[in-house]
Amino acid sequence: LSYSSLTHLQPIYGLYTALVPALVYGMLGTSRHLSMGPESLVSVLTGSLVKGQLKHLLAAYSPNTPPDDVIEKFSSAVACAVALATGIFTFALGMFRFGFLDSMISESSLRGFISGAAIVILISQTRIVLGLAPSESVHTTPWNELRYIVSHIGQLHKMTAAISIGALLFLRILRMAKHRFKSAGWLQGVPDTLVVIILATLVSWLTKLKEAHGVLVFGHVDGELPHFAVPRIPALVETKDIVSSGITITMIGVVESVIVAREYASRNHYAVSSNRELVALGVSNIFGSAFGAYPAFGSLARSKLNDRARARSQLSGI
Repeated sequence: LSYSSLTHLQPIYGLYTALVPALVYGMLGTSRHLSMGPESLVSVLTGSLVKGQLKHLLAAYSPNTPPDDVIEKFSSAVACAVALATGIFTFALGMFRFGFLDSMISESSLRGFISGAAIVILISQTRIVLGLAPSESVHTTPWNELRYIVSHIGQLHKMTAAISIGALLFLRILRMAKHRFKSAGWLQGVPDTLVVIILATLVSWLTKLKEAHGVLVFGHVDGELPHFAVPRIPALVETKDIVSSGITITMIGVVESVIVAREYASRNHYAVSSNRELVALGVSNIFGSAFGAYPAFGSLARSKLNDRARARSQLSGI
């Protein structure tokens, strides 16, 4: 759900991305630990594309503002189109036996890319943490967004900032306690993020945060299963933008996923086929794009949890 905020899509598309690609990968993948679904770096790249294309839609409706449902359909169409392009490119790499691709990109460049994405995420989420209104500019850079946050810091929403910072501090303190008291088995088993979500939900419900304090809450999420639809590039979007973004997402997603798959295969003494992994990742994204998903790849954080949960087969993802 949270990853979809990085893509400028409705939360339900995060669920779609966590559902269909994971099901397909579970049937085709060779890694027993790779957790398929939304991933932060890929979500940022997808969000950058969606945000960049929205300016064409706004220009077409100028001087008026397009309805919310039109914006949602346009954004999801762009995301599904790039998911299809990503799936095709990844599938082709696997079929033509480009499984060695991960060894051609240096670890330092990949870490630099990931660190850069972390900074972009930090800046974009700081505005939300402080409860600041969004900038009027649709296509803005992280630097401009940082300047906006600093210049409007006096307009922060105090209750929103208190809840956000309080949740972060709770997480940090709990994780420091886990590191400090490693012998306390019960403490190591406490699901810190889940505890924060449950507590925040109870506080929101009991104190009526939205009605009494004006705090934005998640709201209603449509629980319908995704419907099949062939992805199409919107008329206002240029194909070259979809293709170029698809290539970038493919390169980053493939390298990260294959590295994670190989690492956990080595730790748990089993073999993975890089070429079969590429085919599985490609087919997962192709199927996912037809059911409302944006590009999905293996997640390092979730794969680590999968390993700690002692996954034994590809069914762990399903």
